Amino acid sequence: MKSLLLAATVVAGSVASPAFAQQTPLPAPATSDGALRGAGASSVQNVVTRSFNCLSAVDNQRGTSSSATSLTTLTQGVFNGAIPTNCALSADALQTNVQGKYVATGSGFGRQIWRNFRNDFVGGATATAGVFNPFGTWDRVQFAFSDAGISTSDLTSYNATAATNGGAAISFPLYLLPVAIAYSATYGTNAAGQPMVFNARGRGIAPAGGTPAAAIRLSKAAYCGIFNGTLTNWNDPAFTTLNLRTPLFDPVNDTATRWNTDGAPIRLVGRLDRSGTTDIFTRHLAAVCNPTSAPGIPELRSAGGRLLAAAVPAFTGENRFLQAAESLPYNVSTGIDFRSVRSDTGYRVNNTSSTAFAGTTNSISGDYFNGTAILNIGTATSPTSAAGPTSMPTGNVGSGYFLLADGSSRVAQAITFAPDYPLNGVLLNGKVGYISADFVNPSVDALPGLSAATLQVGVSTTLYANPTATAARTALGTILPPQSDTAGLYSPNDTRLVRPTTGTTAVAATRANPIAWADVLYADTAQTLAAPNLGYPMTGTTQIMLYTCYNDTNREAMVSYLGWTLGQYRTTGSGQPATNTVLSGVVAATPGVLFQNNIAVVPANWTRAIVNTFLSNPTAEPTLGAQNLWIQSRTIPAYQTATAAILYGDPGAPAPTATRPAGTVWRAARPNIRIATTPNPTCTGRTGA
Repeated sequence: MKSLLLAATVVAGSVASPAFAQQTPLPAPATSDGALRGAGASSVQNVVTRSFNCLSAVDNQRGTSSSATSLTTLTQGVFNGAIPTNCALSADALQTNVQGKYVATGSGFGRQIWRNFRNDFVGGATATAGVFNPFGTWDRVQFAFSDAGISTSDLTSYNATAATNGGAAISFPLYLLPVAIAYSATYGTNAAGQPMVFNARGRGIAPAGGTPAAAIRLSKAAYCGIFNGTLTNWNDPAFTTLNLRTPLFDPVNDTATRWNTDGAPIRLVGRLDRSGTTDIFTRHLAAVCNPTSAPGIPELRSAGGRLLAAAVPAFTGENRFLQAAESLPYNVSTGIDFRSVRSDTGYRVNNTSSTAFAGTTNSISGDYFNGTAILNIGTATSPTSAAGPTSMPTGNVGSGYFLLADGSSRVAQAITFAPDYPLNGVLLNGKVGYISADFVNPSVDALPGLSAATLQVGVSTTLYANPTATAARTALGTILPPQSDTAGLYSPNDTRLVRPTTGTTAVAATRANPIAWADVLYADTAQTLAAPNLGYPMTGTTQIMLYTCYNDTNREAMVSYLGWTLGQYRTTGSGQPATNTVLSGVVAATPGVLFQNNIAVVPANWTRAIVNTFLSNPTAEPTLGAQNLWIQSRTIPAYQTATAAILYGDPGAPAPTATRPAGTVWRAARPNIRIATTPNPTCTGRTGA
């Protein structure tokens, strides 16, 4: 049984507590199953579960909301740093009692259950049809994740419901999330049943100490054309040029003649649920799908004038992606309605929100993948739905309409689904979509056969980047947290404009505004994460949503999980040394558990701002601490070891005197206790989460 306990260590902005020989573990969270409970973004479902598996004495399962029984046990993470940690070993647990259970529901539902402070799963008093909790019945969650930042309306709802017992809302970016353009490496099977694999020549992601994977290279003009439906077959000359002047067909199990005629029609796959990953994807396409940001690549000719590589045209077509949204471009006039699959979907004919969709030029089909087959929503009866356009190609031309799937896991399964489109004697797949880089090779949780394209950096004609933790940090660049200097210390003057906590008029970013922590990433058009100049171009953040007020055991467990994630601890609870980058390390040779899933935590200046604002009352920044934005007084508890009384005349004590003779107590005995942290004073009278 894993039994290591959390010990005191140096925390940014706070005073280190001394390490004592005897310690007691943090108590288990005060829930019926002894675990912190969370829900939301499916993009981070694997890394959240893996993190809790490294902390606790049990193997925490991953849940998905597609059914009441969808629980998965992951392999345990391994960190091979200076002090190795094998999360499968009981002796390597970082904090025995801090268990966590997480249900991947999609970001929209994550924000919903957080702000409502109640059970919104199927079976709850206010159930959301089609959203199940495979762990059973919960009264509420202690945390949630969303790849999209919270909105003013989210905060208004929170203040009307959750604030009474949960205190002030907290939300900040915890993970840097590269969104991969993912495709099935096997694009079809030939007449003999042999797999036809893309002959990709791009340099893909390299596992630690390994050889880079092969990857399809995509310029911005190319992927803008793919997802806007203007590039419809993988045999287009643009892909040959990008693939180092090499056609993409399999030279062993396919033929040039067949490829040049039929190729592999492109089929698009996207999210059916309200998805923060869709928000990152659509924000990027809205920013770059124009002739300036997605320029062409000139043709290449030999000295004698022979054409060596065709030009890749700039993207000049209609961009269906006009704004960031949790749903793809959709028009209610199509009559397509997916509420019979999931009641909180954005694709419903009664959706009147102007911000729900990335555009109103419809991009979705009436087809969806249910985990085992592609179905059409036109047969639905409650409510009824139009069949809509098909996601299937016509001849050798892709339809340009998205096949939909609920959650990241089903998107991955849909893309890698066995070739099923018959065309002149072969079966073709050809599907491509967007998904958290957690799901693509060589992530430890990758679905076999799911590959990631390497994408053009900025407008360079030579630089391409992969969806990795390192490239995501590069994309963030020098964007600062709210009210921060370059080191992440509090600096009150911030002129960047963000959405307000109430009303509609933009306001200057402050640390007290939970909306601002995500909005500052996009507030400066000269340096925006929507279209970074360097690093991986399709990068976003995953926000954690918390409460200021928790009951005591939940509070310390929640802060412990965040402290380990942010690299704040260097000793285990039993006083054994540990590496603070077990989870967060980004050194390629000795990657942390998250890095192995292609995901990073925010860098040091963001970490300092988060710790000093929310996880401690920083003695070094009293002006910030006085704002009472923190969850508890310090990031970790301190411990006092039992000691015997020391008497006058004992070694190290003063000599006896007439008034203090030998045997008189100089220093009283001390009991072995854990000196508890204290909650925010605004939590007095609140039950907490």
